[in-house]
Amino acid sequence: MKMNANPMAEGIVREGIIKLENLDFNQKFWAKDPTLWKQEPEHQELIKNFLGWQKVYDWTLERIDEVLSFAAEAKKDFKYCVVMGMGGSSLAPEVFRTTFGKQNGCPETFVLDTTNPDWVGAVRGKINPAETLFIFASKSGGTVEPSSQFAYFFEEVKKAGAKEPGRNFIAITDEGTGLQTLAKKHKFRHVFTNPSDIGGRFSALSFFGIVPAAVMGVDVVKILSNAKEAAETFAPQAPVKDNAAVRLGAYLGACYTNHSKDKMTILAPKEVEPFGLWAEQLVAESTGKEGKGIVPVAGETLHRNFDYREDRFFVYISTDTDDNKRVEEVADDLAERGFPIVTLDLSDKYQLGAMFLLWEIATAAAGAILAIDPFDQPNVQEAKTLTKNVLAKLEKGDIPAEVTAPLLVSKDLKDEVKLDTLAQDFYSLLESNDYVAILPYVWPSEDNAKALCQLRDKILCRTKRAVLFGYGPRYLHSSGQLHKGDGNNGVFLIISADPAADVKIPGQNYTFGQLCNAQALGDFQALENKGRRVVKLHVHQPVAQAVKKLSDAF
Repeated sequence: MKMNANPMAEGIVREGIIKLENLDFNQKFWAKDPTLWKQEPEHQELIKNFLGWQKVYDWTLERIDEVLSFAAEAKKDFKYCVVMGMGGSSLAPEVFRTTFGKQNGCPETFVLDTTNPDWVGAVRGKINPAETLFIFASKSGGTVEPSSQFAYFFEEVKKAGAKEPGRNFIAITDEGTGLQTLAKKHKFRHVFTNPSDIGGRFSALSFFGIVPAAVMGVDVVKILSNAKEAAETFAPQAPVKDNAAVRLGAYLGACYTNHSKDKMTILAPKEVEPFGLWAEQLVAESTGKEGKGIVPVAGETLHRNFDYREDRFFVYISTDTDDNKRVEEVADDLAERGFPIVTLDLSDKYQLGAMFLLWEIATAAAGAILAIDPFDQPNVQEAKTLTKNVLAKLEKGDIPAEVTAPLLVSKDLKDEVKLDTLAQDFYSLLESNDYVAILPYVWPSEDNAKALCQLRDKILCRTKRAVLFGYGPRYLHSSGQLHKGDGNNGVFLIISADPAADVKIPGQNYTFGQLCNAQALGDFQALENKGRRVVKLHVHQPVAQAVKKLSDAF
């Protein structure tokens, strides 16, 4: 796989390569030497236990008969498939789903990484549970989102008349997790046990990405073989000029450390836009810590001749799809105007195997340049803990007023942001190197998505700042680490909402709607505790209309 760079980017790449060569990166990386990143024993132990992804394509290929045999069984027995997971357990399947589309004779697949009841209900309305395979994917086995989805859909399968409801479920998890125990208790059809030395965001080529892809009808042998072939160009003996993974990592790291460019903007045709979401969670969660962080911007509306700020650098994913011409024109314009931009070619969609591996190695290389541990995620747990505190109150029937308060403002901003002057006050919070993050906990229906996109565009055009966007609670498992671990250069707008139709979670005293809004509040509190500038707005139905009013104000 090749990476091309315009002259501005090529100079930056060379700077990064010098740094990586001084670190002896390519030798130490493949030797799994943790001193590349950290000297502290606790970090080194963690790093050693999370490098199993380096050659996972071989591990998966050795077990491919198990995967293909199950995929053939699923094709025969099921009309639909629902992947229940979060972060690395869901985003790779979503990339496969959108890139390849529905294959003839294979289950129609939905990826559900949410607790929003309208989103859950929308998927429920498109399937017959009795004819659906549910893939419960969780590295830890205890993630609240897929656990809640399982409780709901297991009951729905029983209501649909299935005599053995467990036969509609499989699990993908690590050895010794609670999910393994749950699967045994409910007599799941199959359990795929993944290597425990692979972090979730580095798991695309393991069972977490490959099993759902095989069920969809994707030629996973070709995907894995493509990754294995590309790995030869990433190996220690490969010339650096041909090593696209090291070159990309050098580019990411040197843009940040040498040029004060921390906003990595991904340009991608709409057919592969979800790859940008996958790369976003990989880069954000891996680099956003210790007061540092490469800020990935994915899915932003592209404009020719746009007045981007100097904190931007660009990665263009070139494809042979219908929408590529539009993106190529923007990329050419940026190159002509002297912005640093590199191009990665994805002309064959089976190159996704190589692309996943390339970005994983590049992120590890960028982490070495930034001198951080890219495999740690020190700030992810806090929002989960605060959410649990809210849920504990809901269990007792005590609904905190903050959950649905019209406006919450972090304590440092109490006198600076008011509801009736929200847009003006929000803009006034921005400082020189800031980005904006819009974080809605809503169902992305066509109307809602359109209204939220308009809001994002308004803020982009008004401020010229990078505007991150992530649906909650999905982003908690990706860019959420960056939000709390970087240099405090984000201004956050969380949007929670009343559900159109709430859904009870079997076995719990709270609903999906209450859980979703508790997660929004939990993240607000986590950001507030970190001294971040955060505003939380709660809106009523219809959500699209409420967001449009907000957009008009901005």
